[in-house]
Amino acid sequence: MSLEAAHLCANCGAPIDLSPDAVIAVCAYCGHVTSQEGPGVAPILLRPEKESTIRAFIERYARRKAGHNAVIRDLKFLVVPMWVAELRARTRYNGYRVETRTMRVGSGRRSSVQTYKVYVPVRGTIDERVAVAAYGRKFETIFGLNVVKSSLLMRYDAGSEVDVAALRGWEVISSELSEREALEAARTTISDEHRRRVESMTTKLFDCYTETEPISLKLVLYPVVEVRYESGGKSYRMCVDGVEGATRVLKAELPMTFLRRLSRAAAGIALILASAVAAIYLQPLIGSDLDWELQLIVIATPTVTAAIGGLFGATRATAIQRVERALEEVDFRVLGGGA
Repeated sequence: MSLEAAHLCANCGAPIDLSPDAVIAVCAYCGHVTSQEGPGVAPILLRPEKESTIRAFIERYARRKAGHNAVIRDLKFLVVPMWVAELRARTRYNGYRVETRTMRVGSGRRSSVQTYKVYVPVRGTIDERVAVAAYGRKFETIFGLNVVKSSLLMRYDAGSEVDVAALRGWEVISSELSEREALEAARTTISDEHRRRVESMTTKLFDCYTETEPISLKLVLYPVVEVRYESGGKSYRMCVDGVEGATRVLKAELPMTFLRRLSRAAAGIALILASAVAAIYLQPLIGSDLDWELQLIVIATPTVTAAIGGLFGATRATAIQRVERALEEVDFRVLGGGA
């Protein structure tokens, strides 16, 4: 990342990244914190792994996943600013959901099934303690950012004071989010999550109001390695966890090999053949005493399954690349109930 403005550390005189948008920066030479908000911010560091260990791991991974012709073109050893806010979030909601129910009318062959709608009130409160991660840059991102957040939320308590010796060879990125902005971003994230959760339970939502109470706020310096490599004449990206003792690929773009494409195509063909066999065995059920709903399912199931198999085989067999993730991409974690 290019610096828009060069500033010197007030403690040791070394250059630090303090662009016009940056509000908090850490000197990679002495660990001194420079803040446009004044004193009080004390970042913590998740100690980085040795560069040699990470380089060797990346080489092995690229050749194992992308073939022996994979070539590493660029490595960026970054220590990125991540805010973690612990909050108590309470959301009160009120709405309703529409349920469709059935009832049988008549008896014997003259019977029929009728449907009717029921409006069920949905109201209550979500009350929980959460940890929310927010990236400290406003206009930049890194490949695999949401997986980095997931990893951070599992281990941010393991951070310690900034160890200058551990930062040698790493580029320490400044934070463009202030404490107030980081806390506001966390509040917005959990409010949106609670609303999404409530909307999934309701057909119509009348009220949904979230109150948050801050518990703690930490600025965590998280080491990651951005990787660019080539395989088969194409370029791919990778994001590697740089935390000591936890080296792993968080997210990677991988080439789709011939054998993998062949296996995907074979799976699609197998699904189509299974649908044809199922259609033969289910044919005698059509026109029997089964309810019309079940007969409709019997007719539609083989056709739908065959269509899904064809779509799966076609898309997977022609894919150029695939993406592999170590964790689910989330930016918050529930710590427990609010009480």
